[in-house]
Amino acid sequence: MINLLKTDLIRVFKDKLFLVLGIIGVAFALFTPIVSRILLFGLELDPSDMAEIVPMTAKSMFFSSFSLSNNFGLIVPILVTIILCKDFSHGTIRNKIICGNRRWQIFLSLFISGTVAMFAAILAHALLTLGVSVLLFKYQAEPFTASDLGYFLLSVLFEAIVYAYVASITAFLCAWAKNSGVAIVCFIAILLISTIVGSISTMALMLIIPEENETAYNVWNFLSRINIFVNAQIGNGRSYSTEDVLYILLPPLCFGAITVLSGLFIFNKKDLK
Repeated sequence: MINLLKTDLIRVFKDKLFLVLGIIGVAFALFTPIVSRILLFGLELDPSDMAEIVPMTAKSMFFSSFSLSNNFGLIVPILVTIILCKDFSHGTIRNKIICGNRRWQIFLSLFISGTVAMFAAILAHALLTLGVSVLLFKYQAEPFTASDLGYFLLSVLFEAIVYAYVASITAFLCAWAKNSGVAIVCFIAILLISTIVGSISTMALMLIIPEENETAYNVWNFLSRINIFVNAQIGNGRSYSTEDVLYILLPPLCFGAITVLSGLFIFNKKDLK
């Protein structure tokens, strides 16, 4: 299993598409903060005071870099899915089975390598975005403390769990479709539906008065907070409540476990001829 995983990781990171992904990530990391600063330059605000007047900080740019509806956040799963699906289109899966690897090992290796590749790409992009942003904006309006460092690291861990869930979806789609085109279309469809539901939930929460219709408000609030693809809870504050942690962790862990188990079941039954 370890050797299989090493082989898959080397294959993913050496793929030319991953190099393309890195170039795109660097371009977005440089482009977004600089363009944002240029657009705000007309306001004639000092960068040191901007965080207190305009809701744009290096911190917000860093965590928005992880957004699945963001430019790079959408590109990462698509290109990694194409790389992973090459195992099926090139017949590598059959060779792995012939070499004595079990199907569950092959699928789990596919899932883990996808998780590592996606999160490595998105984290490198986010850190570079942060490095450029802190030169142009304050990190946050308030002074940075030791608790902010803990919040930062915990938030990055939460983002890693979210991307593990995304990788479980792409691994499932690769095993089910065996075709990168179909897998990508299905992933984009899932993202679009989740985004639409998230937009409707946000609008409903703005229109509903909790005191007048508490049940409806709670239902839409629940749907909004478990929507992983439009999750805005990570990195938006300076601490997490127990409720926040549960809403952040349970959806990706539960849905991810279901997706992985479903992928294992389908892959074990799949005809690879």
